[in-house]
Amino acid sequence: MTHALKSHRPTSILAGLLLAATALTGCGQDDINRKYQGTYNLDLQLDTGAKQSEGDLDVGFNVYGNGDALITMNKLQCSLAAIYVGDISEPGTEGGKVQYEDLRDVRPDQIRVCPVPSEFGENLWLDFRLGKGRIQNSQLTIDYSGTVVRGTYEEVNAGQGTRVGSFGYAYLGNEVELP
Repeated sequence: MTHALKSHRPTSILAGLLLAATALTGCGQDDINRKYQGTYNLDLQLDTGAKQSEGDLDVGFNVYGNGDALITMNKLQCSLAAIYVGDISEPGTEGGKVQYEDLRDVRPDQIRVCPVPSEFGENLWLDFRLGKGRIQNSQLTIDYSGTVVRGTYEEVNAGQGTRVGSFGYAYLGNEVELP
């Protein structure tokens, strides 16, 4: 079947790839493109005991024309998606208004799970509940939680992994200038 696709439609497959690459790199992208530097904290409560991972983390942040945000965390080998709502204001504690941007339904991008850092073992995955995020005064905060699941990627993505614990994740970073 692969041979049939190659011999009948080589130009349409190539054209489709070029169109997809163009769409991902420029078309529809909003003018929001930021970078944050900060720290993350990952608390795991596993059946083998509590484990913690923390450290520095750079985060890339893009918002696309349809209001979808993409949060890239390369060091953790996971990208997150969220619904972006900008320019929100609410009454402040000392009078006046507080301005912020909201990230709703924070979840893994493209796939259902993200890998647990390899120092905690193999075939462990973070299975998310929806999280939240906020950008205020050029500072990004993200919080989410869920369960830790053991299994191969295919098993876990099909919902057949074994629950071995829970996790909580937090990130706090300050916006930095893009190069």
